[in-house]
Amino acid sequence: RAVQLFRLENIAVPACYLLVGLLQGLSGPFTNVYPLDLNASEAQQATISSLKSLPSTFKLVFGFISDNFPMMGYRRKSYMLLGWFVTSLSMLALLFFSDLSKEAMELNNSGDIEDYADRRVQFANAKDLSTTSFGTPPTIPFLSFSLLLFGTGFWLADVMGDSIVAEKAKLEPEFSRGHLQSTCYACRFFGLMIAAPCSTVIYSTYGPKAVVVLMAALPASIVPL
Repeated sequence: RAVQLFRLENIAVPACYLLVGLLQGLSGPFTNVYPLDLNASEAQQATISSLKSLPSTFKLVFGFISDNFPMMGYRRKSYMLLGWFVTSLSMLALLFFSDLSKEAMELNNSGDIEDYADRRVQFANAKDLSTTSFGTPPTIPFLSFSLLLFGTGFWLADVMGDSIVAEKAKLEPEFSRGHLQSTCYACRFFGLMIAAPCSTVIYSTYGPKAVVVLMAALPASIVPL
């Protein structure tokens, strides 16, 4: 019998692929633009992009670990949940330990870091804000580390999704062979096409904080499935 992807017991599989596409679309503009707004050098920008994509080179390792070391009785599901947990946690850390607001970003670009305290007071007065209404934006090393963790969890969950689909594809009848994988990748590219332009609009309108909130909240949404 053909695998019904959109039955309740299988819905987490296409949801995982949709989530992968959404996060790829959301994280792309953020990774490319936000370091520029933090005055990152070209070398730092290249390093951030490389660290975010570095975990993708360990996809074979992730698959080997899940094959040989089941977690809580599962070889795929537990590792997928772990991956999404790490993805969400990395963005929550970025939210709670730094200020991603547009005001903090503007303050960071308004002068030399040595005069930060004075600039903060001057900036707050100019904007008619309290100095406690915004803090310090993330440092480049902290942003890099957060995105490295994000990439690690993201690619771990992605590998587990691919493994589940490969296993379920064996149950497909001859006449529909390949339909399962094509449906999952369609979900992925649909999420990417929706999220990429939305991410640009959200970043321009509401600032980086709104994008990171979405990047932290979306992985948590798959847990009930």
